[in-house]
Amino acid sequence: MATEKAETDRIPITLSLATIGYLERLVRQGTHGTSVPGVARTLIEEGIRNAIKDGLLAIRDNSRTNNHHD
Repeated sequence: MATEKAETDRIPITLSLATIGYLERLVRQGTHGTSVPGVARTLIEEGIRNAIKDGLLAIRDNSRTNNHHD
């Protein structure tokens, strides 16, 4: 188990009201986090891990070389 915290950054995102509703349902279920941002973070990180596992992304140095956000 990792003992170091990963470097983090905050980015604004826009979600549909329906998506926010689904996130709120998952908060109530307690399966992915205890807050809407926490559930969203968990699902995003799971999606990235799956993309790496499926070969859609390669693990590489994640150092940011510019400040461009998509």
